[in-house]
Amino acid sequence: MIKIFTLILILVPGWLTGQDKLLRLQEAVDSALLNNPDLNQARAVLSQKEQEWRTLTGIEAPEISYFKEGINSKAAKPFEEKRWTISQSVDFPLTTIYRLKAVREEGKAIGFRIAAIENEITAQVKSKYIEVLYALHLKGLGKQQKDLADELYKAVYTKFETGMANGMDLANAELQVAEAENALDEAERMLHTARYSLFYLMGLEIPEISYEIQFSDTLSGAEIEIAQIQALAVLQEQPAYMASLYDYQATQNKLREAKSNILPDIRFNLYRQNYGDGFDYNGFEIGLSIPVWLPFEQKGKIRMAEARQTEIEWQQKSIELDMKQQIEHAWHSYEASKRTIKRYKTTMSGKSLKLQQLSIRAYRLGETDLLNLINAQQIYLNNQKRYISSLRDYYLQLAQLEKFLDQELVY
Repeated sequence: MIKIFTLILILVPGWLTGQDKLLRLQEAVDSALLNNPDLNQARAVLSQKEQEWRTLTGIEAPEISYFKEGINSKAAKPFEEKRWTISQSVDFPLTTIYRLKAVREEGKAIGFRIAAIENEITAQVKSKYIEVLYALHLKGLGKQQKDLADELYKAVYTKFETGMANGMDLANAELQVAEAENALDEAERMLHTARYSLFYLMGLEIPEISYEIQFSDTLSGAEIEIAQIQALAVLQEQPAYMASLYDYQATQNKLREAKSNILPDIRFNLYRQNYGDGFDYNGFEIGLSIPVWLPFEQKGKIRMAEARQTEIEWQQKSIELDMKQQIEHAWHSYEASKRTIKRYKTTMSGKSLKLQQLSIRAYRLGETDLLNLINAQQIYLNNQKRYISSLRDYYLQLAQLEKFLDQELVY
């Protein structure tokens, strides 16, 4: 993949000291995929489903019984018959086949659902990591704002002492310093919130969380072509849609199972008989269950399976609409952010910086007033903030688009 933008953060001195504490993007993703509670719950459900077929074979535990008939202690023949019996009941084979197919399809659905959860977690972790970098960048910008406000205050105070500026100008300069301090505090708050949100997704325990954990200061992204975005409409390749598809196939087999219950279950009995001179005789019995309660029991199961099919059909429609909405939003936001970044790099960055530098020089020389100086500084700071906000949105939308493409877009 081609690296097209690099997010270079404005960091405090000594930021990258202690390399052993550096948390890279892929390490954060790997930690979340290993420790995320929801994902591990889904994996445990899949393990259960993979073993469930053993309980649904339709073969009940065999029954061993002892039988004695015609007991009369006063007669010469104290009994008429004794026998040992082994009984075995099984569902009709076709019913069992449909039931096991349904379980197998449900297992496949859970597998695809796990893949969808992994994609979502990856996107969330990358988004939180981007938010951390964004907050760090805002903190660096806040330091710049504070430095500019201090410089402005010194220039105004110098003029105030010489009588070339009034108390209103000085108060205005003091407000600019206070506003810069507020912006720096807000960036610090955002940083702490983003850090702990990321650590939560990673599943870190409290003892593992430390202020010494640092973050990689660069991100790269891959360009997305329109043809690739159009390919996202292939729903059959999306794990969430595939999960609902296998759920639908499972309900089809459950419906067939419910309808096949009209067929009788089978019971086998094997006898070892004694008529008074030893267990020298054998016998067997085959029985078939008569589904006389079909209108009550099985009809309800059939109606439930049909309703479940309808539910999944609407679920598939909901998944389709939701994915299209996410793709459209992410794609257009990505395009807008990319244009803003390009415009800043080619035009706005150099000009706003030059305007700010010229304004402070002109103010010291008495060639412009305080309001024009403040306006120039605000233009410079707003451009910087809009640039890093666009970088943030650019990477956030790439992270969202990753969920629908089999390609790493943010790394």
